[in-house]
Amino acid sequence: MSLVLSGDVAKRLIELSEALGVTPSEYVKMLLDRASLGRRVDLMPLRFKVKVAEIVAEAALEVFSKPLVVWSGGKDSTVTLHIVRRVAEGLGKSFDVVFIDHYMHFEETLDFVRKVVSEWGLRLFIKGNERLRGFRYGDVVKVDELDPRDRDELLKIGYGKPEFTFSLNNIAANHLLKTVPLLEFIRDGGYDGVFVGIRWDENPARASEVFFSRRSDPVHIRVHPILHFTERDIWDYTLSNKLPINPLYYRGYRSIDDKYETKPTGNKPAWEQDLERTPERVGRAQDKEGIMELLRRYGYM
Repeated sequence: MSLVLSGDVAKRLIELSEALGVTPSEYVKMLLDRASLGRRVDLMPLRFKVKVAEIVAEAALEVFSKPLVVWSGGKDSTVTLHIVRRVAEGLGKSFDVVFIDHYMHFEETLDFVRKVVSEWGLRLFIKGNERLRGFRYGDVVKVDELDPRDRDELLKIGYGKPEFTFSLNNIAANHLLKTVPLLEFIRDGGYDGVFVGIRWDENPARASEVFFSRRSDPVHIRVHPILHFTERDIWDYTLSNKLPINPLYYRGYRSIDDKYETKPTGNKPAWEQDLERTPERVGRAQDKEGIMELLRRYGYM
């Protein structure tokens, strides 16, 4: 069996393979070799990685009738948002943006989100699990006192304990505060293509993801334009394009989540730290107990 490529697809394939110093056939083989994908894709110059991200965004915006960008105010989702916004403007397409509120965000993150929304003219929706809004960090939540919808969600993920702590260091709270409101928003809004800013190198739970990933309950496609970016790529793109930066990154945070348990990883701005030899998410609570893999499995990532 043979496959013949022509036009823009062939041209871009040749450009990307030449950037790596391999033949087009060798480049395709590298992409198919999932075990070494993360290591090899790092050799690709950033300008070509950006082209790949733009192609992914363009395909999604052309195919899906109601696209959505999930934006946290963090570096990865801001780069994703910038790429999608630029491509959408070129295509004359529109999209919505959702910010998932788990009620424990840094004030700096909330201020940053409001600032960028105003400057970029975004159509932003803020979505949280309103059934849990009354709890505060550290509260013990009794499962049998939850709304039936949330009790069912915990059963769905196999959580059988009678209580959990209202914090992001456990899967029960993460699922109810992040995954549930996101999936409710997708379902209620009828979104069919959902952009998420995840990367292969960020966490082992993401290493097997693909650019277009089919999801069910609700049925939609996850779109991951920057899978092939490294943390260094994110900062190089951010700084070279003069993107707005969450002020927490200036204060040594490399990955941002809740204000109670997320810690800085150094005294220098994030992009000046040793990105290549130190863990990116070590300052975040959700590295505990394999929560990242469970979040992916149950639909947040």
